[in-house]
Amino acid sequence: MAESESVSVHEMTNKTQNTTYTDVIKKFKDLQTRYYTESGCVITTMNDEFAKDFIDKHPNLVWSEKYNKYAEAVVFTAKVNIIIFGKPFAVYLHRPIKQIHRWEYEYFFGFGGHNKGFSHNRIVTTFQNSYDKGVDIEYLLMTGTLTGDDSNNSCIIDEKYIKNVLKLLVVGGYVKGWDAFTDFEKWFKERGFTLEVNTDTSSRMTSFIFEDYELVEMPVKQSES
Repeated sequence: MAESESVSVHEMTNKTQNTTYTDVIKKFKDLQTRYYTESGCVITTMNDEFAKDFIDKHPNLVWSEKYNKYAEAVVFTAKVNIIIFGKPFAVYLHRPIKQIHRWEYEYFFGFGGHNKGFSHNRIVTTFQNSYDKGVDIEYLLMTGTLTGDDSNNSCIIDEKYIKNVLKLLVVGGYVKGWDAFTDFEKWFKERGFTLEVNTDTSSRMTSFIFEDYELVEMPVKQSES
């Protein structure tokens, strides 16, 4: 290894070692200040292949007919909890019931004009429109990953921790744009952390967000004998 490469690796190692949860909290709050607004929420379209598999995998998931203000129509809606730092954060899944020839509806579901590409399996996910003020964000970020001793409040900033932080930022409703997610991801990488987080396509983003989730399923009715 060349001397310059050795120095570079040494500098990056020092950066990761010198980055603490207090740095993470400061950056988190900075992004929240810059990217949070009272109105709206983060909306993302689930990858179609993932969506179809998700629907097939969970036949007992409760889909209720509810009015969606973004689509300006009644759609199927279901609730799923994304698990972040061991805590559930609700997200809402929306599916079309039928074709509706209105721009707002087609735009929300990502269909073309005259509902081109329409599919009953299309799922659009909406995250929280407001963060839970009852959550102690500093405590959560501080104790997200302990060093193994519950009496030691310092945490290990590793890939698992970083994934949870990135999800918390968006899924938890602390920001209202994916630019904040990208900014935070870049911030970690600039400090020498190696991340296997690849969200450059809808498929990878969906897999990342739904890496750990739970849902409430209706019990399967027993057939009468």
